[in-house]
Amino acid sequence: MANKQTLKTVVELPEEVREIPKLSMKPIEEIDSMQISTALGKNRPFVVRGWVKASDGWGLDDPKWARHTGQVTLVPGNDTTVSAASYVLRKSGMTREMTFQELFERILGQGKWQPLMDPNERYYMFGGKVPSSLLEALPWPSDLEFIGSSPYVASEGVTAKAHYDHWYAFLVQLHGTKAVKMFPPWDYSFIYPEHEKTTDNPRRALVDLNNPDFNQFPLLKQLHGEIAVLNAGDLLYMPVDWWHEVETAGFSVSINRRLRRSALDWAGALLIFGYSVLQGAYRHGIEPIPSKEIKGLATHAYDEWKSDTGKTQYDQWCGYLAKLGRDQSKSLRIPEDFGVLMAQWLQTEQEPTNAEFNGLSHPTAGLPVRQ
Repeated sequence: MANKQTLKTVVELPEEVREIPKLSMKPIEEIDSMQISTALGKNRPFVVRGWVKASDGWGLDDPKWARHTGQVTLVPGNDTTVSAASYVLRKSGMTREMTFQELFERILGQGKWQPLMDPNERYYMFGGKVPSSLLEALPWPSDLEFIGSSPYVASEGVTAKAHYDHWYAFLVQLHGTKAVKMFPPWDYSFIYPEHEKTTDNPRRALVDLNNPDFNQFPLLKQLHGEIAVLNAGDLLYMPVDWWHEVETAGFSVSINRRLRRSALDWAGALLIFGYSVLQGAYRHGIEPIPSKEIKGLATHAYDEWKSDTGKTQYDQWCGYLAKLGRDQSKSLRIPEDFGVLMAQWLQTEQEPTNAEFNGLSHPTAGLPVRQ
């Protein structure tokens, strides 16, 4: 019997259709629980799979959820993003205080709750207090000191646009699945942060990172992105000031626990962040400089230095910062003399000028090449 030949039809697509632009992303490193202590020293994100077991006391039916409340942002049905607009929503009354239990039931369509805004509204809770009994029921990495925690609860399809936080944190995914994109603080200039000029609120990146427009936002090509999909029970470590964008694939509940770090860690974070901000402003035209953010991080770093050393003199702290900038400029990827400039900035409260910044000996080496 003769072999039948299958005819293949080749359809030529227009070039703009054939090449869909995407960011270059690599997986966030996955490690074993025994490697956590070593991995923390790298100041990079990592994931531990299956950290929490179903028997660890985090069930959504726990009655304690009904006794604690939090601020919930109402997300219109035709808009699934949460960004800097969330701050505006809070001020305009588009948030509600409700118990965790009510929030769970609203998202799952249970109970007799009526819509607060429109029939297709979605919900997002960030911040608030985690019930201590539930927090203590969860396993956390040993031999570490924690200083706070926050819950995150979201309806299916809600996206928290890329932003950064001034803390080191572990995040445990308790229910549902979400994808987390992360970018290092050195990428500040490339992610097109937007700034609320009136209130000097933290910046958010509102560009579309799933379908980037490289013509309008060419610097996106320089991002060093990492991504992980978190399932129930997974643990994610998030270093300070790393940008992160979070998309929920379904009803999601997670808890973050903030980690106390040394004066050295915070001072290094301040130098990296300060340098990244000035680079964005003076080399890439991202303005204004978020002075409130710089001062807030500097205050925290100064407090940690006082706690670690027992010293209180601000000029000594600034000298410490200047010396750190010289000694660790290579690992921090900053100019050797940037620590001095940063110390002057804090002492005088006057932002460095464009000429002062461009007069530094900027490092020529970039981030490590992707493997």
